Amino acid sequence: MKQLFRTIAITFMLCVAASPSFSQTGKTGTYPPIDSDAVEQFGGPEGVRNWVEGLFYYIMLDNRINHVFREFGNIERQIYLNTQLVQLVLGGDVEYQGASMAAAHADLGITLTQFNAVVEAAYNSCERIQLTYEACNQLIAGLAPYKHAIVTR
Repeated sequence: MKQLFRTIAITFMLCVAASPSFSQTGKTGTYPPIDSDAVEQFGGPEGVRNWVEGLFYYIMLDNRINHVFREFGNIERQIYLNTQLVQLVLGGDVEYQGASMAAAHADLGITLTQFNAVVEAAYNSCERIQLTYEACNQLIAGLAPYKHAIVTR
């Protein structure tokens, strides 16, 4: 059942990724929209960081994608910047200090399979911190538009 839910969610995410509501500067437009208290549903900024740390935990266990993150280096900085990005996507009041998604991923040659592996890690992190499916799906939908900038081959 859990695998079926993930498959449906990934399919939904890919449909949302085709949405023209992509934004690099703030909360992305999703359907349904992201709740105004989305950051609080994660447990505030600290909860978002816990989720991102869980995300990287699962990424580093996955041989389909861990080499990309190891080669890029400085995992702690990646966690820091991804925490900012997730807070921003969820509507938090934070300044994202990283490069654009296109610039950060341009030379990495990320495939759709690798992108989907990160989505799988994202759902695993949601389960790890016992986040509701609703809150988790809002985040995944908010991050989905970045697919166009991340998947380059």
